[in-house]
Amino acid sequence: MNIVVLEAIMYLIVLLPFMILLMKERTKEHFIRIGVFCLVFVVYSCAIMLGRVYDAFHIINGNWNWSGKIYGVLCGILCYYVFRKYFKEYDFFTLKQAEGIKQPVWIATIGITVLAVLAWFFAGSGGEWNIETLAFQLILPGLDEEIMFRGVLMGLLLSSLKTKVKYIGNPSNLLIAVLFGFVHAFTLSKEYEVGFNTIYFIQTAFAGYVYGWIAIKSRSIVFPILAHNASNFFGTLAMMVK
Repeated sequence: MNIVVLEAIMYLIVLLPFMILLMKERTKEHFIRIGVFCLVFVVYSCAIMLGRVYDAFHIINGNWNWSGKIYGVLCGILCYYVFRKYFKEYDFFTLKQAEGIKQPVWIATIGITVLAVLAWFFAGSGGEWNIETLAFQLILPGLDEEIMFRGVLMGLLLSSLKTKVKYIGNPSNLLIAVLFGFVHAFTLSKEYEVGFNTIYFIQTAFAGYVYGWIAIKSRSIVFPILAHNASNFFGTLAMMVK
């Protein structure tokens, strides 16, 4: 678990200066939100690895991290109820969609799914037909990660950072996308050897930015969850039938 915590802290060390630089105002309230952001991310990082680090928390057998993702969902829901007072204005935990955004949100949702299918089909290495893999990709990654990244974490940043910056747009969405890319592309081995997959970082950071844009436009995490799970499922399926 030490490696997991160290990884999380390394990501935060990279992003924290930008969070402080891009604050609306350097007030005590905003610094508390950034502190909560860091705490929540470290706790979440530990939660999703519980089943792999401690046998007692391994509740579902399989080739995928079912247990960890379930703990991730529970952690996200718990963090939402504990800390939602810090991002009331950007509470996207609702089924209700913002008015007048259905068409662009649907276009973005379908577009990112199609891009995922094309990317995984042409750039993926292929794979054998596996029902467990398809079931996992259809259900858990989007649910777990969107609750935490576009729900809790982005809610905290949107409440603390500027809403728009020249050339980069919404800095909260960009920083969450970068963090999302780090989580998927950066690895730290037990021997403290660093690995980084640049292509996977670009792919996941871009997808994360689109999911974030959908969340901000719709003011809900419903479509980001749908887009994320659809991208994973149909992308994986395309790789299997390649």
